[in-house]
Amino acid sequence: MHHNNPYQNDLVNQIFSDYSIDKTRLPSSGLNKVGVPSFVAEWILDKIAPGRGDLSNAEHDRVNSLVMKAFPRKDDKERIKYKVYQGEEYQLIAKLKVRIPLEKATDEIQKPLASIPILNLRECDIDSDILEKYPLLLGRGLWGKITLNYSVNEQGKYNINICNFDPFQSSEVDLRYYARCRDEFTFEEWRDLMFCSMGLNPEDSGYNNDAKIWVFSRLLPLVESNYHVMELAPKGTGKSFFYENVNSKVMVVSGGKITAPRLFFNGRTGEIGLLGTYDVTVLDEVQSLTFDNPDEMIGPLKTYLANGRYNRAGFADISSDCSLVLLANIELDAYQRPKNEDNLIKNLPKFFSETALLDRFAGIIPGWKIPKFQSKMTAYQIGLKTDFFGDVLLSLRKDNRFYHYAKSHTNFISKVSIRDENAILKSASGFLKILYPSLNLTTEEYLLNCLKPARELRQNIHGLLYNLDDEFKQYERDIIVDVM
Repeated sequence: MHHNNPYQNDLVNQIFSDYSIDKTRLPSSGLNKVGVPSFVAEWILDKIAPGRGDLSNAEHDRVNSLVMKAFPRKDDKERIKYKVYQGEEYQLIAKLKVRIPLEKATDEIQKPLASIPILNLRECDIDSDILEKYPLLLGRGLWGKITLNYSVNEQGKYNINICNFDPFQSSEVDLRYYARCRDEFTFEEWRDLMFCSMGLNPEDSGYNNDAKIWVFSRLLPLVESNYHVMELAPKGTGKSFFYENVNSKVMVVSGGKITAPRLFFNGRTGEIGLLGTYDVTVLDEVQSLTFDNPDEMIGPLKTYLANGRYNRAGFADISSDCSLVLLANIELDAYQRPKNEDNLIKNLPKFFSETALLDRFAGIIPGWKIPKFQSKMTAYQIGLKTDFFGDVLLSLRKDNRFYHYAKSHTNFISKVSIRDENAILKSASGFLKILYPSLNLTTEEYLLNCLKPARELRQNIHGLLYNLDDEFKQYERDIIVDVM
């Protein structure tokens, strides 16, 4: 069907040399299976086993011995402590986070405490110059190579100390360079490069043009700040895999209970919650989500979704540009359409049916239009390295030219609310960033690849509001937009 323009491996390699990688390397390495996210794994592979194709036996040995040495498992904690207390310097690759405990009513200055979540080590000492050099360690944390030794405090008590840290973070992204690179590709070539960089095979027959656009809509919360969206899909479409692997500024929380302190602010420990810490927070398996106290959650959540700020009693306002993504499973009928097409959120927890809350989401991604994931759909071409790709997407947030383009080329024909308008312009701006980062495009291309899908995302919300609440009957059932 589309083999008349095969994937351009050599072009990708030539234009993005240092930032590209053969996507077969990662699945062949087995690093994802031991819990190493792609943005770290590809970085390591490029360092210790650069090349193309499946890993050779020698490369496998190299990767395995690194994994055995440097990637601790949960039950390695005591063994590592023992080695360190024996006087060994121990190196590992993991995520490191630092917090400064709340001021207690004492004169002593609070010492920063470092934690290594994978080992459940929560109160390590850390050399202060490391913090000065990498302030991002505070709160969210960074992945990198951590060197441990021990320190002895005044009371003669041993403690684990972090004496060295070498982060994995690609340097500042040059968006002008990235936009110039885009102009070397045709639309199809670039679209397939983006798709491959997400880890998916653009040449798989299951992914038609339509499906590709809906897969790209998963990137909108990364490229647009405060972009709140839901994806409803049957099980098995790989909804959360991308978010779990793309960047350390994206956090996925799966099902179960979620509390206000975890989401917003923990008054007891002084830790800022997920929405104030990450660039994107993803709540997975929302259909099985319970809130400890829904009323305590919905108020601050509505405020946050509306204006990017929230407060907890007695503490200063926290403003954040974190995007909130909700992923939920829904049932499909025999024709692969949602069973409750006129009420897509019928099976979600009751608080989602509050229209004031729904109205604050930019859209619903129609996950039922994305094929179920099978292993043959894994990318095997040359794509962008995940750490570079994730950093590019997140740094596009700050660029306002795309929103201005959307605003000046979009004509709202039916009467729409200000929220409809903003949501559609933000989605269209996001598609522009993903597909046309150099803003070289015709209005026809804008209509087809950016505005139409942006309208459909919002129409899925608007249709719900229209059916659930008479207040929305002042607008027509269908949003109609065109280019100008």
